[in-house]
Amino acid sequence: MNRILSLIGVVLMVGCSPTGEPFESYYDNGQLESQGALKNGEFNGPYELYQENGQLLLKLRYKDGELDGASETYHENGELRTRGRYRGGELDGAWETYHENGELKTRETYKDGNPDGPREMYHDNGQLMVKGTWKDGELDGVREMYHDNGQLWEKTTYKDGERDGLWEIYRDNGQLRDKGMYKDNEKCGEWLEYGETVTYDPC
Repeated sequence: MNRILSLIGVVLMVGCSPTGEPFESYYDNGQLESQGALKNGEFNGPYELYQENGQLLLKLRYKDGELDGASETYHENGELRTRGRYRGGELDGAWETYHENGELKTRETYKDGNPDGPREMYHDNGQLMVKGTWKDGELDGVREMYHDNGQLWEKTTYKDGERDGLWEIYRDNGQLRDKGMYKDNEKCGEWLEYGETVTYDPC
């Protein structure tokens, strides 16, 4: 992705003009590198960036210099990397990211640039890794994490981004390892930790 951003910078420095007309840039071998349009020196409308071998790296839309509209980026092997939308330069609505092997990596929803709603993450073998809910950019409710064999690893309750409620952690064979309560992001009450009972301040 750093290479993608650096190439965008090259286009901005070399290809920009205030004409508001379509532009194209090319690699030394004659292969199309990028194409889009500029308005008053800023990206405006569709923009595409390619690898030197012709593979598409990203496809975006701009409005007066800000990302606005559908967005897709790709791994160097051609597999889809991210897909979603921007509004006024911020992530907005449903977003998906993918592993290089094509398997889904994350599925989430954004509002005003912040995660807001259900979020799922997956291991590259397709097994669920994380499942939880975000509200105004913070974890809220139960979050579950899983080992790559599908066994539950951790189950935590959040409130306004902090641990608050039951917390459990499991080994990859399904055996309970730790269990206890959090209050205001601090352990409280009686806990099971690695088979031992540990007592904290009352909840």
